[in-house]
Amino acid sequence: MENIVGTLKETLNIVWVKRDIRTQDHEPFDLAEKSNLNYLPIYLFEPSIMKHPDCSLRHLQFVYHSIEEANKKLSKYNKEIHIFHQDAQIVFKFLSSHYSIKNVFSYKETGIRKTWQRDKKLSQFFESEKINWREVQKDGILRGIKTRKKWDQNWYRVMNQNVFKNLFKEQRILKFKNPYTIKTTLKQKLENYPNSFQKPGEELAWKYLNSFCKKRGADYSKNISKPMESRTSCGRISPYLSWGNISIRQA
Repeated sequence: MENIVGTLKETLNIVWVKRDIRTQDHEPFDLAEKSNLNYLPIYLFEPSIMKHPDCSLRHLQFVYHSIEEANKKLSKYNKEIHIFHQDAQIVFKFLSSHYSIKNVFSYKETGIRKTWQRDKKLSQFFESEKINWREVQKDGILRGIKTRKKWDQNWYRVMNQNVFKNLFKEQRILKFKNPYTIKTTLKQKLENYPNSFQKPGEELAWKYLNSFCKKRGADYSKNISKPMESRTSCGRISPYLSWGNISIRQA
């Protein structure tokens, strides 16, 4: 991709994809499509997060291939989820130097302390750059609440809302040079996803959910404690829920 030239920076929005790698029931994508600006979807493989003990290569492979599948659907609209291998604040500083960013749309992450601390620093950066960070609620969970009163009523309220039927419009290709691409050695590891592992992506999330609801789940209650039988009679959708190939509300 070519580097941006000129003194006037283009104004655009950003969709920051995190644990929501899908194209439907996706509120940040919906907000971006309803705005009158082009937007750039991004995903960050953050080295500081990747080093945390709760992260493994298998997780990263699942994420990488989930993004590849989502990009097949987005490509017909000249859109793709651009991958950056760098920590968030560095990436957003880079993007802010090339574009005039009006909004960053994302789900409000409910993760580990490290991501919570990162988001607090990012919020300060966005404020200093006059960038509006629109974080929307994810899966009925509210981060940072001081009381659990009425949490269940709020959860049911969100779960009973209609899912977002995402519609995408074609936009011109946004050209920029990404200085934080994934290095060859790591990329090879991410691409080498073993055939024995459960395959990622939105389409397979629905396949497993449908097969569980229509057939496999019939003997769930009596087979779930059996090591062999539970392999087929259990839901098998937890990785898709964890990385947002399908939302809890959809399920």
